[in-house]
Amino acid sequence: MPFCPQCRYEYHPGTEQCPDCRVPLVETLPPDPRQWEQFETVELCKVSDEMTGLALQAFLLDAGIGLNLRDMRASFYGNVLSGIQGYWGTAIVTKEDEPQARKLYAEFLKDFEKK
Repeated sequence: MPFCPQCRYEYHPGTEQCPDCRVPLVETLPPDPRQWEQFETVELCKVSDEMTGLALQAFLLDAGIGLNLRDMRASFYGNVLSGIQGYWGTAIVTKEDEPQARKLYAEFLKDFEKK
């Protein structure tokens, strides 16, 4: 049965996209982001903006690696902390997935290199 990686809802076979989240469904769910505290985690990289973070998250998810995005926005400061820090947030993976995630991250970056 396919699952939505965002809302985690299970769909009937043959469904390809979550109608609520509008993201492609996956065959297995990554670790629940609400339960990341049970894993030993490491920072994979800094993320310049939300769209890049989501693209990296989808890229790693296709390889079966969960990625937790932690943004630097603070609503009580008018979402300005990301500007002060110079980046939008950080990409977090489990310690166990780190070696493979770093290899895939290097591959992900190649798509953005100038030719």
